[in-house]
Order: sequence, then structure tokens, then C-alpha cells
Amino acid sequence: MSPLFETIAAEPLVPALCLAIILAIVAVCCLLVHFMLRSAQAKAETAALRESEARLRSSEGRFRQLADATFEGLIIHRDGIVLDANTAMAAITGWPQALLIGRSLYDLCPPATHDALRAELFEIRCGRGPEAGDAPVEFQLRHADGSTIPVEVHARTLPFETGDARVIAVRDIRERKAAEERILHLAHHDALTGLPNRNLFRDRLAQAMARARRSGSTVAVLCLDLDRFKPVNDLLGPEIADELLRQVALRLTQSTRADDTVARLGADEFALIQVGLAHPDGPAFMADRLVKAISEPFVICGHHINIGTSIGIALFPSDGMSGDELLRAADTALGRAKEAGGSAYRFFESEMDLRLQERRRLERDLRHAVNNDQLELHYQPLVDCAHLTVTGCEALLRWHHPERGPISPCTFIPLAEECGLIMQLGEWVLRTACRETASWPDDKIVAVNLSPIQFRQSDLADQILGILAETGLAPHRLELEITEGVLIEDTERVLATLKALKAHGIRISLDDFGTGYSSLSYLHRFPFDKIKIDRSFIWAMEENSDSMSIVRAVIALGRSLRITVTAEGVETPTQLAWLQAEDCDQAQGYLLGKPMSRADIATLWANAQGRAQAELPLIQVKAAE
Repeated sequence: MSPLFETIAAEPLVPALCLAIILAIVAVCCLLVHFMLRSAQAKAETAALRESEARLRSSEGRFRQLADATFEGLIIHRDGIVLDANTAMAAITGWPQALLIGRSLYDLCPPATHDALRAELFEIRCGRGPEAGDAPVEFQLRHADGSTIPVEVHARTLPFETGDARVIAVRDIRERKAAEERILHLAHHDALTGLPNRNLFRDRLAQAMARARRSGSTVAVLCLDLDRFKPVNDLLGPEIADELLRQVALRLTQSTRADDTVARLGADEFALIQVGLAHPDGPAFMADRLVKAISEPFVICGHHINIGTSIGIALFPSDGMSGDELLRAADTALGRAKEAGGSAYRFFESEMDLRLQERRRLERDLRHAVNNDQLELHYQPLVDCAHLTVTGCEALLRWHHPERGPISPCTFIPLAEECGLIMQLGEWVLRTACRETASWPDDKIVAVNLSPIQFRQSDLADQILGILAETGLAPHRLELEITEGVLIEDTERVLATLKALKAHGIRISLDDFGTGYSSLSYLHRFPFDKIKIDRSFIWAMEENSDSMSIVRAVIALGRSLRITVTAEGVETPTQLAWLQAEDCDQAQGYLLGKPMSRADIATLWANAQGRAQAELPLIQVKAAE
């Protein structure tokens, strides 16, 4: 081969080598770019993953903070094993949060609830557990110290990690339960003594009778009423009286068995249910023990207080088949114990029930009489001792029963006070007396008795003044007679009412003077217009020098205080003559005139027309002098 050919053939080798090198370099660059891009992508993915993980951790932290900030306990469990819990749950149970995780729910519940929990977990495993939105359920948890906690729980299923789990919201309801118990206690117990009240007493009595019916046993009901309690309240005040009631309740509770029930039914009224009587004299033994316990002195704030209790006893089933019947029977027997003088007990007897039924019939008839104008007023003259002239009359209520005939005021007036008719009856008497007296001569007065119960009306003075205005009777012609019992109940309020009446010209008379304990002190506190000497002193005057001395002293007292003195119950000329000799102002009694009907008293005034005074036919009295 020629050199020229060789040269020509060899020349392309250099460009080919360069091309290969260039291609290699390009390939390497491509690989480098690829690897750089992959690396950048990997870094970006790693950064994104880290950012996502950070966001997840932040989100989990926020959810954890939110869960821990709730007032309710939260717990997540799967098949009864705790997977997570918040701090509120730890606070409720007393377990540290870390120790709750991995613990069985059985460890957090008292043994008594394990059966219910086991049934609940079984239902959940079978896919029949309660769904979201179900009503909350009350449950019990066990505190770390072993105590039991009432809670209210809501539960629902939610996805958690590798599968479903149950989340339970737990609310501590201890405060709510305590409040409910307090409300329930107040509804069934007396606030002052803590004893069961009437409602709880009736419920327990019904239960005791139901058990007695099944077993054929006996139940005793004892009704107790404190003796001499009212003076303690009046003289020492309500604070001392309240403490006395608390101590009475304590003694009663200490004197009875745990199975018996002691209750407070009213102000100073208590009751006892005695069950499981093994001896027929058991109620008597119990009553005797209670009487002795209450008779022991009480020492309160330095005061030595002596009271007592009267007890009525009724037995189931002989004295009643219902709670109300037993209480009525025991209350009837209590009345007999009171009549015996107190600090005594009495068993119910069938005769008592007959008397009680008779009383109820009489009460019914009295209501009918008040509402149907079957009552009338009679008037007994008040006589001036010196001149034997009638200065006025005392109005006396009379009831002529259509079947029983005349019924004594001593019978139906106390009945009216007991059954609540006295207000209506008293208003009728006052209105009728004022209306009928308005037609009498202008110088004649009428005296009307007021019951202590009428003074419980806050508007009594306004009522009386309204009746005077309605009937046209001048206030100075009305004389109101009150007894010491009126002043005992609420002295200041009663005296304020009497002063208001007296300020309008109405005369006020203190009746039955000398039979109470504080008559002289009342004369000092209120300027009475008249005092009436009780008839018992007048009747005993001829045979008892002490009674005569008392009458003489009262007359002298009235004269020194410029108070009119009236002697009640004058029945003999000798009594009248002696009163005249002692310058007694007025006299009243059968000798001077029996109670007269409205027609008879009108005749007396008619016969007195044309004379200055109405004179009584007392010629025989003057002759006897």
C-alpha cells in the first residue's frame, strides 16, 4: 500500500476517538444529573416526610392537650385493656396516667360491677354494643384507695391504630349524688331534729303493717305531745325551744331500738312505730320508758327545764287497718292522756272512738248551724250595784240543736276553736251583737267575748272597726272581754291590737280576773277599762273568808287604778249586799237577771222608756237588805 493511501486511511481515527470520549463524557454527565436529581428528590421527600411527621406530632400534641384539658375522664380500650387515658381520668381514679395504660377495666371497677362489665364487653365483641348517641349510663368505678366513685359514662367505637377501639367519656357525679341525697333527706326528714317527717313516717308505717300482715305480728303506733312546752317557747325564746326539741329527739332515739322509727310530726308532736313486739306489754314498757326519759330535766344555756310528755297508743290490727286509722286512734288516746294531767300514757279504747265519732257529728252540725243561721245571741244584764240599774248586757251565744235541743257553749265553743270555726263564729257574734245593740238606748253598752284564737288575725282591729262602721254602733258602746289566755300567746302583738281598739273609744275588759298567773302584770302593762272577778270567788265568799278577802282586795285595786270592777256569778241577796257594802261597781248573775233573748231585752228597754234608767224587779233584794 502506498504511503498516501495509508495516510488517508488513518485520518478518521482521531475524530472517532474524540467522539467516543465526548459520548462517554455526556453519558457520565447524564448519569451525574440523574443521580443529582434523584438525590434532590429523595431529600425533598425526606423533608416532606419529616414535615408531615412534625405536623402529625403537633396534631397529636394538640389532641392530647385538648383531651387533658377536658373535665371529663377519657379512656380508650380494646377488649377491656386500656390503650390510652387522659389526665382527668387519672384524677378521677387516683391512678397515675402511665399506670392506667395496659391495665384491665376490671381493675378499675368494684367487684359488684364485674358481671355487668363482662356482659358489656361480650356485647361489644359480638358487634352489638351501644351505638353513639345512646343515653348516658350510671356506673361505679373503684378509686385507687379502694373507695367507690359514682360516674356517668358515654361510650362509642372509633378507629385506633391497627383496629377499632372503644372510647369512654367518664363524668364524676359524686357532687350531684350528694346533692340529690341531701334533697331527698330534706324531703323526708325534719330540718330541725333530723328525724323522719310525717311523709317518711307514713311510708315506714305502711311497710311495717305490710310485714305484720304477712307474719301475723303486731305494730304499735305511739303519738307523743310535749307537756309544758309552750311556756318554754314564750318565756325563754325560740332558740332555747329549738334546742329543747333537738334534745328531746335525741332522748327519744336513744330510748328506742334500731328497728323502731321515731318521727317529728309537728311543732312539739312526735310519733313512734314499734315493730317486732315479742310481749303484749311491750308498748306499755316503751311508753313508760319514754315518759321517764322526757321527765328528766334538760339543761340548756344554763336553764334547767322540766317538761313531760303525754302518749297515746294504738295497735295494728286491732285499732285500725290503715296508717291513718292508727294515727287517729293514737291521737284520740293521746287526748285522754292529756286529760289525765300529762306525763302519762293511754291505750286506745273503742269507747274513745265512739266519743270521737260523736265529736265529728257535732262538728258537722255546728258548721251547718253557722252557715244556716241556727245560732242566736242572748243578753245577760250588767247591773250597777249602787242603784240596781242595768248599764248594758253581755252577749252570750246560744245554739238550739234541732234534734238535741240546747247545747252548752262550754261544749261547742271549744269545739269551734279546735276545728277552725271560731274565726267565722266570732265575727258573726260581733256583727250580730253590734247590729242588735244599735237599736238599744244610747246609754247601754254590749260586752262581747273574744277568743284567743281570734287575736291570731293580723287585721282583727280593722275587722272590728269595720263592723262598727257597718252597723252604726258607737265605739264607746262596745266592750270587748278578753281572758289572760289572749295575752299569753303573743303579748306585744296583742297589746298593740288592744291599744289600737282603745284609741278609737272601745272599752277593754279583763275577764276571769284572779284565775291566771300574771293578771297584775297585765294591769301594769295595759290600761284596762274593767276587770271581772271570776265567779268562783263570789260563790265561795259566804263560806271562805279567804275568798272574801281576795274579792275585797280586787275591788280596792280597781278603785285605786280607776278601773271598773264587775263581780260575776252573783246568785244570792247576801252576796249582792256584801258587794254593795264594799262599793263594787257592777254585778252580774242569775239573781240580777238570766240571759234573755233579743225580744226579752227589747221589752226591758221598752218598759224603761220615760225613765232615766232601766230598773230590774229587785224589790225582794231590797227587802232582804
